[in-house]
Amino acid sequence: MLYTQPHYQPAADTDVFDLVDRTVLGTLITAHPDGVAISHPVFRIDRSRGPHGTLVSHVAAANDHVRFLEQGLPSIAILMDSGQYISPSWYPGYPQRDSAPTWGFMVAHFHGRPALLSRDDTVRHLADLVSHMERGREQPWQMKELGPGGLDRRVPRIVAFEIPVQSCEIKFKLGQDERPNDMRGAADQLRRDDHPALAQAIERHCKL
Repeated sequence: MLYTQPHYQPAADTDVFDLVDRTVLGTLITAHPDGVAISHPVFRIDRSRGPHGTLVSHVAAANDHVRFLEQGLPSIAILMDSGQYISPSWYPGYPQRDSAPTWGFMVAHFHGRPALLSRDDTVRHLADLVSHMERGREQPWQMKELGPGGLDRRVPRIVAFEIPVQSCEIKFKLGQDERPNDMRGAADQLRRDDHPALAQAIERHCKL
């Protein structure tokens, strides 16, 4: 169970879905009779399916994790942003105040049972993933650039799956328990250090 406190909970599921869209790379954990399988696939989330969405991903066909996905064993997908160190020297009262440093981050643990996808759904997943990652580029790469037979050669080498999310544990630790003026100073410095996404998250969740 993820340790957290009520004030670290985001107000809406869309905050968690946005975290998946930004992070993409995650950790997949599946306990099995002989131990624990751990992989690091990329994830997309279908916001329209299920109360907590449905994760869609893939791993290499040669990955031992596949046999546990085939069994539909309970699994946890973890999506976490990189976070950033927050220095008390950024706070407006420094050095008069005795404040400790902290680390701002956002993480979600998605629980569910995986199910394998058909070939057609696998291709749709790959197309969606490429479209998501190439968005905003001046000349976005397209899957047709793989050339004749390029997709047919590659699809058998991966196994795609989905996880209808049964429950989700969330922790957005963004200074909600700190003084607003201090977190405003932290957000300003993070923006100057080229971390605008975290700065914006702090401003939003601390209601600055």
